[in-house]
Amino acid sequence: MISLVIVSHSAKLAEGVCDLVRQATQNQVVVAAAGGLADSDSLLGTDAMRILAAIESVYSPDGVIVLMDLGSALISAETALEFLPDEQRTHVYLCSAPLVEGAFSAATQATATNDVQQIIAEAQAALTPKRAQLADFLSHSVVPTFLTVEPTALKLLLTIRNKHGLHARPAAQFVMTASQFQATVTLTNLTTNSLAVNGKSINQVAMLGVQHGHEILIKAAGDDAVAVLAALKALAVANFGESDQDFETVAAVIPQNLPIQGNELLGIPVSPGIAIGPVQQYRRPVIEVVEQTTLHVAAERERLEIALQTAQAQIQQLYQQTLAQVGGGQAAIFQAHLLFLADPTLVEATHQEILTHQINAASAWQRIINQMVVAYRHLADSYMQARAADVWDVGQRVLKLLIIDSPQIAPKTVFTHPVILIAPDLIPSDTADLDPSQVLGICTELGSATSHSAILARSLGIPAIVGLGESLGQLEDGRVIAFDGQQGRVWLAPTEAELSELHARHEALLQQQQTNQAMTHKAALTLDGHQVEVVANIGSLKDVAFALAQGAEGVGLLRSEFLYLDRQTAPSEDEQFTVYQAIAEALGARPLIIRTLDIGGDKPLPYLHAPHEDNPFLGWRGLRIGLDQPDMLKTQLRAILRTSVNHQLKIMFPMVSTVSEIRAAKVILAEAQSELRQQGVPFAPKIDIGVMVEVPAAVATADQLAREVDFFSIGTNDLSQYTMAADRTNPKVARLADALQPAVLRLIRQTIMMAHAAGIWVGVCGELAGNPLATPILLGLGVDEFSMSAPSIPQVKQAIRQFTVSQAQAIAETVLNLDSAEAVRSYLVSCQAVKCDLLSHQVTSSHLMTNTIPLIDA
Repeated sequence: MISLVIVSHSAKLAEGVCDLVRQATQNQVVVAAAGGLADSDSLLGTDAMRILAAIESVYSPDGVIVLMDLGSALISAETALEFLPDEQRTHVYLCSAPLVEGAFSAATQATATNDVQQIIAEAQAALTPKRAQLADFLSHSVVPTFLTVEPTALKLLLTIRNKHGLHARPAAQFVMTASQFQATVTLTNLTTNSLAVNGKSINQVAMLGVQHGHEILIKAAGDDAVAVLAALKALAVANFGESDQDFETVAAVIPQNLPIQGNELLGIPVSPGIAIGPVQQYRRPVIEVVEQTTLHVAAERERLEIALQTAQAQIQQLYQQTLAQVGGGQAAIFQAHLLFLADPTLVEATHQEILTHQINAASAWQRIINQMVVAYRHLADSYMQARAADVWDVGQRVLKLLIIDSPQIAPKTVFTHPVILIAPDLIPSDTADLDPSQVLGICTELGSATSHSAILARSLGIPAIVGLGESLGQLEDGRVIAFDGQQGRVWLAPTEAELSELHARHEALLQQQQTNQAMTHKAALTLDGHQVEVVANIGSLKDVAFALAQGAEGVGLLRSEFLYLDRQTAPSEDEQFTVYQAIAEALGARPLIIRTLDIGGDKPLPYLHAPHEDNPFLGWRGLRIGLDQPDMLKTQLRAILRTSVNHQLKIMFPMVSTVSEIRAAKVILAEAQSELRQQGVPFAPKIDIGVMVEVPAAVATADQLAREVDFFSIGTNDLSQYTMAADRTNPKVARLADALQPAVLRLIRQTIMMAHAAGIWVGVCGELAGNPLATPILLGLGVDEFSMSAPSIPQVKQAIRQFTVSQAQAIAETVLNLDSAEAVRSYLVSCQAVKCDLLSHQVTSSHLMTNTIPLIDA
C-alpha cells in the first residue's frame, strides 16, 4: 500500500497533518512525520536525515509519497533521496501538492488504489473545490491564476486606447513598470468581467485579452501602491510607448491555398514593396525531444535555469541588434521575449512538471510551452492569437539549449545571392536575423498581418506576404517569381510584360523613397546655423548601408563584439582587418570610430574562462579585460591600425575608470604600432584616440583624462546605471537608471566642460542621443557629435533643426535644476508642445519655470 511522509518546517504541524490522515483513513494509511530540526523540535527548519529516517520507517515497494510545505523543505527532501539505495529511490515520489489538503486527498485516494500517479494527481487537484467555491481558479496549468488583494488596496480605472490593446509589447511595458515596485499589483478586465490576474506576469497580462476600448481595473497594495499606480497611469497616458504608426493598416485579403488562374497566388500583404528573384525554401529544423524519467530533479531544474540564462543572453543580443537596425519600437518585441522567459508562472509550471512527473527538463519545458501556445491560440482576439508565435519562438530557443550538451547560438541563415525566402512561417528571431541586402522578399504559407515577424519585415524594409497556403512549399529553389507586397499578389511564372510593369513600379517606389529621404541626407543645422555631426551606432558590416540610407554622416560607435561572439576562439588579426576594412570602404571618407572589445557583464565570452562574478557589471569587463589580456587587445589594435590607411578612423577604449588604464592601453597601442612599423606594414601616422565616459570616476577625472586623449564619447546607458546604482536589467530598480535623471545630466555637463576646456570634442553614443525629446538638452550642453541607432537619425536631425543654440542652452539650464527624471521629461514634453516659441530669447531658469513653459509636477 502507498504510504506518506509529511515534511514541514514545524514538527508540530507535520505531526498534526499525520493525525489528520490517520483519523480520516481510520489508520488505513501509513504516514510518518518529518518536521523541524533533528536537534530541536521547537526550532523551525527541515532536516534531510530526519526525512530519510521517516521514509525508511514507512517504506513500501508500492511507493512513498512525500509532501512538503515550502522553501528548504524541497531541498532537504531531494537531499534525503540521494541517500536512499537505487532500488528504493525509484519508489519514492516528491509531490508538489499543498501540504494539508494534498495529504488529506492523497490519503483518501490511497485507500482505494495503489496507482501512485493517480494519487499524486488527486493530491495536486486538492485545492480545486476551494478555488471553485471562491471563484478564483481556472484549470489550465499555465493560463492566468486569478488573485485577490487586500480590501484596502488602491484602485485605478483606465480605458485602453492602444489600437491592439495590451498585446505583447504594451503588456511588457505594463509588467516592467509594475515590477519596479514592491506593491502587489493585480489587473482585471472589467469589459469581459474577468477576475484579477498577477500584474507582474507577462503571460497573465497578455492573455487577459484586453483590447482597444476595454476598461481595466488595476489594484495595488503595499507601501508604494500610490507610486506604482501613478507610474502605470503615466504609462497608459503615453499610450504604452506606442503610436498609430507602429501598426500600419493592412488590407484584409483572404489567403488562398490554390493558384489563381494557374499563375498567381493571393495572400495577406504585410510589408509593401516589389520583389523579383529566385526562390529559396527555408525549413526550420524540427527539435526532437525524448522524454526521460529521472530522479535527479534538482539537476534538471539547474539545467533549465542555465538554459534560461543562456537564452536571455541570446535574446538580449538580438534586442541590441534589432535596436541598431530598426529602432527601439520594434526591438521592444524582444523585450517582451525576455519577459516571457522571466515569467514566474511559466518557470514555476515547468519546475512543477519536472517534480511531479520526474521527467527531464526538456520534456517538461516542451509540455508547458505547448500548453501556453494553445492558450494564446484560443484567445478571442486575432491579434493576441498571433502572440503564440512569440511564445513558440522563446520556447524553441530554450528547448534547443536543453537538448544539446554544449549550447551554441545557431548559425545565422546566410545566402550566397539575393533570394525570395519561402517558408511555412517565420518566428521573430528568424526575421530579425535576416540581411535585407540578401533577402529580396518573404513569402510564407502561414502567418498574419499582426505577427511580430510581419512588423519586423516592415521595419527592415523587406517586402512580405503571408498566408499564401501550402502550395507555396512546392516551389523549387532557384525558380524566379515576383510579388507585390502592397497587393498581396504573387506571380509564380511572370511573363516579360508582367516583369516589365513590376520593374517600372519598383523604380517608381524607389524614386519616392529617395524623395522622402532627401532631407535626411542634409546636414543637421540649428536655426542659427550651428552644425552638429549625426552618426550611427552599428554592430556589423550589414548595418552600414542602412545607416547611410537613414542619413548617417559616419559611424560614431562600431561595436566590435560581433566579431568575438558565437565562437570558441578569438578572431585573428587578418579576420578582423578584413571586416574593419570592408566597413571603412563602405563608409568612404566618412568617420569611423571602432570601440575595442567591450565584453563581460551581460556579454560573457566562453573562451575567456572568466570566473563567476556575483556582480559582473562591477567586475571584469571592458578595457579591464583588454589590459589583462594584452595579446588579444594588441591583435585587435593591429587590425584597426592596418585599416587606418586612407580612412578617417579613430580608436575608442571602453569602461575607462582611471588615468593609469588609458595610459596602459596607449602603451599597448604603441607596441602594436612599433611592431607594424618594423614589419613594414603601413598604417596612418596619426590616429585619434578616445575613451568612453561610462562611470562616475571618469567624469570626476575628466580633466586628467582629457589630457591623454583626443575625444570623449559619453555612454549614457552605463553612466546612468552606475551613477544611480541601479542595474538597468533589474525591473525593480531599472526606472532609476534613466539618463534624464538630473544627476546624470549634471555629470554630462561636467564632462563636456572639462573636455572643451582641454580642447577636445565630445560625443554621446548612448540611447539618450537617439531620443529626439532629449536633443535640445544635449545640444544646449554642448555635445559635438550625436551617435545613435540608425532609425533615430532622421528624427534627431529634424529635432536639431527646431532650435537655436541659445534656446537649447536655456532648456538645458532649466532641466539641470529640476529634481527628477519625470520632471525633466514632463518639461521637455511641454517644450515640444509649444515648439519652444517662448524660448526665443535668453531668460533665467527661474523665469522659465514660473512664467514661460508650463511644467507638469516639476
